[in-house]
Amino acid sequence: MQVEAIYAFLEQTQGINRWKIKPESDLCNDLGIDGDDFFELEQAFAERFAVNMDAYRWYFHHGEEGWSIGALISPSPRQQVKHIPVTPEVLRQAAVAGYWPIRYPAHEVSDRTLESRINTACLLLMLGFVGLCVLHWLA
Repeated sequence: MQVEAIYAFLEQTQGINRWKIKPESDLCNDLGIDGDDFFELEQAFAERFAVNMDAYRWYFHHGEEGWSIGALISPSPRQQVKHIPVTPEVLRQAAVAGYWPIRYPAHEVSDRTLESRINTACLLLMLGFVGLCVLHWLA
């Protein structure tokens, strides 16, 4: 398989001009694909090229969508590991092999319990404040 098939896929699914894409382009840092867009790209890629993505670990390659207050206290998984670029060449290798070709270094990513609790507490505080404002307005 030629890397041009990957270029065509990226052009079709992401709207990226082909002339901007090189075999070593980092899809996240060079081409701006991140968060939910990257998740959707990986799903479409796996379907189109029949690639088993079980070994894929997103946090090495791109961030999540959005932002939360809890992330100020508890680092996201992406902040806990060193970035590994996904390039058109990596996608070509995966398409040829039929499985995700990157072998990740040994690592541990902390769970997100603290972040979830902080986000829940902030949401409850905001809802309580809105509720008090509504009660005050109705009184």
